[in-house]
Amino acid sequence: MPTWELYANGRVQGVGFRYYVWKIASELGIKGYVQNQWDGTVKIVAQAEEHTLQTFQQIVSQGTKYAQVKELQIYKLDSVEKYNDFEIR
Repeated sequence: MPTWELYANGRVQGVGFRYYVWKIASELGIKGYVQNQWDGTVKIVAQAEEHTLQTFQQIVSQGTKYAQVKELQIYKLDSVEKYNDFEIR
């Protein structure tokens, strides 16, 4: 199963962005997690079919009323564990 590691830069901490990502991932059936990083970015590990990940990336990059994503870096991972759900860490 394809797995992407995404890093969201911008105003993404302290504005409900992790909950937003969790909600979108849950609606799309994506497995993995979302986690704040020490440098102010938010890390997202997402596991799903390629077309689902592309849709997810497009939605997440738009941000919300309060969260503004200035940049979304995407790394496609080769081998990684299987996730059973999507969680906020």
